[in-house]
Amino acid sequence: MKIAFIGGRDIKTLGGIENYVYNLATHLVKLGHEPIVYCESNRNAIEEVNGFKVIYHKSFGGRFLCKILLSLKSTIDALTKEESVELFHYNAWPPSLWSWIPRMVGRKALLEGHGFEWKRTKYSPFQQKIMHLMEWLTAKMHKNILVVSDEQRDYFAAHYSRRCVTIPTAVNLPDSNDVDSDILSRYKVEQGRYFLYLGRLVQDKNPDYLIKAFQKANTTDYKLVIAGSNDQQPEYVEYLHKLAQSDSNIIFTGAVYGADKNTLLRHSAAFCIPSTIEGLAITLLEAMSYGLVCIASDIPSNREGLSNNGIWVTAEDVDSLAEKIEYVISNTDALSHIKELNRRRVEQNFTWDIIAKRYVEYITNVCDGNHRSSYPNSHDMD
Repeated sequence: MKIAFIGGRDIKTLGGIENYVYNLATHLVKLGHEPIVYCESNRNAIEEVNGFKVIYHKSFGGRFLCKILLSLKSTIDALTKEESVELFHYNAWPPSLWSWIPRMVGRKALLEGHGFEWKRTKYSPFQQKIMHLMEWLTAKMHKNILVVSDEQRDYFAAHYSRRCVTIPTAVNLPDSNDVDSDILSRYKVEQGRYFLYLGRLVQDKNPDYLIKAFQKANTTDYKLVIAGSNDQQPEYVEYLHKLAQSDSNIIFTGAVYGADKNTLLRHSAAFCIPSTIEGLAITLLEAMSYGLVCIASDIPSNREGLSNNGIWVTAEDVDSLAEKIEYVISNTDALSHIKELNRRRVEQNFTWDIIAKRYVEYITNVCDGNHRSSYPNSHDMD
């Protein structure tokens, strides 16, 4: 089946949606399908990546309108230049506003929600209202809706009477043959003696609360490594650097990929995800796959990932975070059993081999027109 993925930034940046599409497309090729991935980028280009076509469209229209306008361009491109596309897969609500176009000519379309976009603090209050309206419009427009968490599934059932199917995000399991990069020596960090934040530097993920909590906690000779970036909000990144400027034990690496990221995950004392909102964070699943203890905000999506195995904190609460940082330092040996539970949970529920097969089952039912009665309404994790 030929599938057009629309919505998302340059696939080589590997943010949340980009990571999802890159890995899903890679596994779909292995299963005999033909994905085409359309990307927002700083250039116009076409290339082949892991056996699938990637089409880069240069951004235009400003930050807020860009995804909507590029989605229209990608939809038309897929219809006119890729005539055998059977399924249009739109990622997030703004790009999906044009899904009626392929449906008008007899093609199938689905929407995948990766989180509650209107809750994100990167948008102004007015923009949040617009995003909420987009969610309402697209929820009413779509018959085929995928979500990455049961929290989203239940929300759309309650608010829009829409039956969604949960197919979560996933990760590739760590390769035991991977070789460490030099990132630890580069930043003078010792194995097992640092807490790790890995993700975009945005307010709703609360890296500022983590910095304040780390500074308040009795951390002895531990360090805090903040691995992430945010080119669209440099003022917030500057604010984080100012918060930490007097503390040499707080280290900013910028965004990390490949061996650098794997090395940081492999040797961390604990992974920190103190977010106020998440979809189902790929970074959390990656940390679990490495058998890390996870200090996580007690929100539904983190509960879905970790089940009962998180070190839970209250979102946006410095004292709660500081207390749990100290708890992890004082109970390293006692928490060792959680590491194996986290690793096993990913192996049984959140690998790309598992998720890609379930995705194929779902889209096959969509294209056959019988998914509403035959596909389960939950991902039924162990």
